[in-house]
Amino acid sequence: MSRHAERTDRLRRVLREHSLELLFVCHPANVTYLTGFRGDSSHLLVGHDHLWFITDSRFAEQAQAEAPGCEVVEHQNSLIKQTAATAASTGLRRLAFEEAHLTCASHRELGAELPSMALEPTKDLVENLRAVKDREEQNLIRKTAAAADAAFADVVADIRPGRTELDVASRLEYAMQQHGCRKPSFDTIVAAGPRASLPHAESTHAEIQPGDPVLVDWGGVRDLYCSDATRVVHPTEPDDLWREVYTIVLAAQERAIQAIRDGVPIRDVDAAARSHIADAGYGGHFGHGLGHGVGLQVHEAPRLHAKSDGILSEGMVVTIEPGIYLPGQGGVRIEDLVLVCQDGPEILTTAPKNIETACLSE
Repeated sequence: MSRHAERTDRLRRVLREHSLELLFVCHPANVTYLTGFRGDSSHLLVGHDHLWFITDSRFAEQAQAEAPGCEVVEHQNSLIKQTAATAASTGLRRLAFEEAHLTCASHRELGAELPSMALEPTKDLVENLRAVKDREEQNLIRKTAAAADAAFADVVADIRPGRTELDVASRLEYAMQQHGCRKPSFDTIVAAGPRASLPHAESTHAEIQPGDPVLVDWGGVRDLYCSDATRVVHPTEPDDLWREVYTIVLAAQERAIQAIRDGVPIRDVDAAARSHIADAGYGGHFGHGLGHGVGLQVHEAPRLHAKSDGILSEGMVVTIEPGIYLPGQGGVRIEDLVLVCQDGPEILTTAPKNIETACLSE
């Protein structure tokens, strides 16, 4: 049995557990996960014993090759209408859909096309399956992370005053391609000096100034799977405040990583980092969650935050990325990809992060 067929079988078990007859999957990453199809403009209907793949003429041949377990249905002018017609042809009375991904307009159109079929919202059925990576997925993420790490090693020495943030970002993205990534998993963040206090800063044409620490958040996509990491480097001599904050964030991250293992509540892992930052007097400067899952998407289940009621499971791949952000002064975030194992963590990203290597002038 192929890995995609095995995934579909697991989803069908979930459908039966929820007494669902037919699931309409519209999220592109979920379609890819279940079928292996790498294109877009497609819908998937999952029945208890059949799969219908709805697309148009641009992707029909590709779907036949990449999604061999599906009946490919080609629409002529409306993807949602053909999806409705295919659902109606099953003779079933209920159609489940992904409530987080089907637009209001598409839901209205679907309802108009299926007046005698009950539409039933579902939440995260496929996403919860995707959260636990199989061995092949784990190895693919390892390869992506290794390529992105190698790219960072190639360019880190070029992070210096006079370079612009965008210059560093573009060099890093090109280096990732040279190491086998198809594209970045998100727009690379390079934030120098005070701009590092913006957790999701956009890289700009601003030049790195003498005395500026530089935050770099980057990731790649290789064989569909993403990576994500953050490092902060200081091209010149850092001051005492920066050293203090960096040391606190690094220790917080290490505490959280060491708390990771199968069966541990997510909120406990968050607390391991958050309490250390709070005890150091910077609790009000760490406002975001501790991390997120990474796989086909760079942000996916599970979400790691203080109020999570989730449990870590063996095979999950998550980021651990505590930070301290001081408006007008800058910030430090240190992020790694971590595989949840039965007895502890496996760190998948290996770019150096001790304070000696972060200080490029030393």
